[in-house]
Amino acid sequence: MRVMVLSHGHPELGAGGAERAAYSIFQRLKADPRVEQAIFVARSEYVGIGHSACFGSFRGRPDEILVCPPPFDRFTCQSLNHDLLAQLIDELVRFFRPDVVHIHHYIFWGLDILEMFRRAGVRVVLTLHEYAAICTNLGLMVKSGKGLCYAASPAECSQCFPSMSAGKFFVRESIYKMFFENVDIFVSPSAFLKERYVDWGLPAERIEVIENVMDQDVLDRSRIPVIARPRQSEDRRLILAFFGQVNPFKGVDVLLEACASLPKRMRKKLEVRIHGENKHFRDGEFAQKIERLLGETRDVVRMMGGYRNQDVINLMRASDWIVVPSIWWENSPIVIQEARMAGRPIICADIGGMIEKIDRNLDLPFSAGSAGALADIIRSLVEGSSQTDPEAVSRFPEARQEARQALDAENYHRHFALYGHPEHKGGANCHVNNGKGSTLSEVAC
Repeated sequence: MRVMVLSHGHPELGAGGAERAAYSIFQRLKADPRVEQAIFVARSEYVGIGHSACFGSFRGRPDEILVCPPPFDRFTCQSLNHDLLAQLIDELVRFFRPDVVHIHHYIFWGLDILEMFRRAGVRVVLTLHEYAAICTNLGLMVKSGKGLCYAASPAECSQCFPSMSAGKFFVRESIYKMFFENVDIFVSPSAFLKERYVDWGLPAERIEVIENVMDQDVLDRSRIPVIARPRQSEDRRLILAFFGQVNPFKGVDVLLEACASLPKRMRKKLEVRIHGENKHFRDGEFAQKIERLLGETRDVVRMMGGYRNQDVINLMRASDWIVVPSIWWENSPIVIQEARMAGRPIICADIGGMIEKIDRNLDLPFSAGSAGALADIIRSLVEGSSQTDPEAVSRFPEARQEARQALDAENYHRHFALYGHPEHKGGANCHVNNGKGSTLSEVAC
């Protein structure tokens, strides 16, 4: 079997969760003897490729291909140069001859690729990472007034974006559903996300709920025995850690507001570490709010900056609790999986795919978006009045780590089962010149 994994970015060039999920399954496929060839194809700007050609190999790796597709319409997600995109997809198919393509996002590529791969006789598997088809507000299902959106309709979407009529949103929905007919099977990493897409109109039988597989480096590092954190004492602060992008939807401001509300005496027993950054939100109202809150909490909050995926396990193990305060319907935050592998319990918002993935005997949920509710949990942990059993916390690492390892292996095999076992395809390597520079044959060679 020949499998192509297609992503909207390479994790080494942009560390989003969907990119990492795509690359993780590519790693597994490469190590699977049942797979004749696994190819990772990631969208990139020309600067990432390093020259003006549409194709390039990432760091000289012949099985990791960067592609710069033409621009796409951000409202309908259709390509603005259908013919050029068709030529690029045709070259990928003819050169690598995949039996199946596992697409981890169509954004930046355009929905057109679903039809192009299907017409080429390639089985199409699509993982849904958020609600982009349902919601044009970055796929978050958050209303323009910042409140959570519980259901979408053309009329309601038009109220969030008054410059666009309900009719335009109806057409947008129709376009998405038309292209989705080319998908053989959808993968949803959470039951919650599947429910949203079924309510929107996708047949339930076409969506399999399978959690994303994890990065191989993370798995390897998690096998190192967990060293339990020493008990909290007068001279040791309780350490909470946030991991992820610092943006308006991940709830970093909720965490900072919770810290700001704590009395000074309590802050002396607490340290909060923010691991992550986001250059796209260094200006504007949100950035100003974060700067103000950081000034108010400088005695308790430390900005740790960005981090490499390979280091996340060790960084998590240096903390006592992992905080996931997102204010949108998270689908399947990879940070929850990583916390499991690191053997650390979680404090998280009680919505979306987050709440279905926690251990209710140990993890601590709070009302999403409520700095007061989060502050109450932090206060109880600092004071030692939390109902969480300290002995259970100390026993947590090894048991949860082993369970997570087993579950990850199961998740991979369930993904593989969706690919089917098509007969090997024939075909010659392609030497099409796309008019932009190197052909794929030149890149791979």
